[in-house]
Amino acid sequence: MLLNPLDSAARLPWAALVDEIEALLGDPAVRVPERIILPTAQGAVLFVMPACDAGIAMTKLISFTPANVGTARPTIQGDVTVFDIATGARRLILDGPTVTGRRTAAVSALAARRLAPNRAGPMLVVGAGVQGQAHVEAFAAALGVREFRLASRRRTSAEALAVHARALGLRAEVVEDADAALADCPLVATCTPAREVVLRAVPRADAFIAAVGAFTPQMVELDAALCRAIAAQGRIVIDTPDAAHEAGDLIQAGVPVQGLPTLAQMVAADETPARGPVLFKNCGWAGWDLAAARLALRSEA
Repeated sequence: MLLNPLDSAARLPWAALVDEIEALLGDPAVRVPERIILPTAQGAVLFVMPACDAGIAMTKLISFTPANVGTARPTIQGDVTVFDIATGARRLILDGPTVTGRRTAAVSALAARRLAPNRAGPMLVVGAGVQGQAHVEAFAAALGVREFRLASRRRTSAEALAVHARALGLRAEVVEDADAALADCPLVATCTPAREVVLRAVPRADAFIAAVGAFTPQMVELDAALCRAIAAQGRIVIDTPDAAHEAGDLIQAGVPVQGLPTLAQMVAADETPARGPVLFKNCGWAGWDLAAARLALRSEA
């Protein structure tokens, strides 16, 4: 069954997806090899991301094309193909960008549910593209956040996202200065193409920042001094050990990534929210796509 973006999203409701991702982290049958990253041309990349559990195997095959930013063509394109392990039969093909957008925001929401010192909001979302919208929807649906501050390099994009948020019954305001908005926002997500620093100010003592955009050593969203300040005064958590060679913000800041606690470790230890600001570096992992595939298959029934 080949699902279009709308049908793929319908199989992945936000709260259930957050719970499925948390459940996957406790499943000993899950196996996730390192993803294959193949640079192609003009900064574009092809990703091959397999994973399996005791019942299904899946592979996400997607292209990332930065040159498409600002055009009608999406930056992420591809599919998630799901197989039954016992028979080898193909069960489902999900829209790759939809899965990527939803599982990434759901991982950020899970991290916030576990680690954010203050989940009340308002929430600052920097970047008003697919991931910006996904983070607004996920934090509203899964954590109950009702108020958002939206910042984007292109004001028209931020205004469009604000209209979408208000249509969902949320309060949304476009802000020009993301750094100034940090003083009012204990929840933050940076969801940009990561071609330049978008946050420099030191966040609140009760801040939770999900940094999403930078997933290669060359990409960056957060100023080096900001990263070092959180390392000194609060806590940095990475999504998986793969972030050691992918977390551009931390690598460029000179923050040692190897050995930082992972989301799985935080969940296993049943960690309570930390004192001081929390930075969650969300680089991506095929296990998150596997969680989405598991939920989508159950939704089929």
